[in-house]
Amino acid sequence: MSTYLVPVDFSKTADHAARYAARLSFAMENAKIILLNAYYVSEYESILPTPDMVITTDEHIADEITKRMEALEKLKAKMLEINPQAEIEVYLTRETLLRSIIDRVNREEIELIIIGSNGKKAKDESDIGSNAIKISKSSPVPVLVVPPKADYQSIRKAILACDFKKVKEVIPMHALKNILSKHRLELLVLNINSGHTIDSEEEHFLHEMLQDFSPAYHYSDHPDTIKGIVKFAKSEEAQLIIALPKKYSFFESLLHESVSQKLTIKSHVPVLLLKD
Repeated sequence: MSTYLVPVDFSKTADHAARYAARLSFAMENAKIILLNAYYVSEYESILPTPDMVITTDEHIADEITKRMEALEKLKAKMLEINPQAEIEVYLTRETLLRSIIDRVNREEIELIIIGSNGKKAKDESDIGSNAIKISKSSPVPVLVVPPKADYQSIRKAILACDFKKVKEVIPMHALKNILSKHRLELLVLNINSGHTIDSEEEHFLHEMLQDFSPAYHYSDHPDTIKGIVKFAKSEEAQLIIALPKKYSFFESLLHESVSQKLTIKSHVPVLLLKD
């Protein structure tokens, strides 16, 4: 069974990610979706009033929990309209969002975390969307970031962007094999550093590592890395961009929110942050 964890905060951004997850599950023979909402009330909030002079009492918390459970069930119903056969669990936790995600991943074999990213005009719309990259930093499993422009398409072609440097340390082969073994994908490897000398030994290592997937290799000299990747994905009509946010990789810079937000906003397809 493939299990997807979808953190939601009832924003349009999170709703978009949930709908994407439902369509993705429809394409899988055996998939489960966990809709997770984190409702954390700190000790500070329970003592002092909010800026609106509201004190978070036990009664207020109970009412909020009821509202959130109703919202989770409503979102589940929307997703079942997309995939009536989907197994969907609603899960309300009283921990912080990040702790809730990590705890759930440690309790159950989660294949993928699916998060929506905010668009240019919705920076404050979703706390989860605003913190997508922070979540991916701490997540022990791959994170799929769904941009606001990304509509679900059957994933047939994926772009693996790589700069051919320290490939043995950079490419998480176990995670990559896990993804590619479950989905019949045409893999395109894009070198985004072709303006510089390519280390032939590293290139040879990469060809050996990926030979079982029979990828096609492409080279780009676009002056803007992010634009180059997005442009290539669009020209090839790819349905997925695979990023490698690991030490030595140029995608390590994706862990800086400004760069990563730029990619997920400008991309028209989901970005998979792949980790071992």
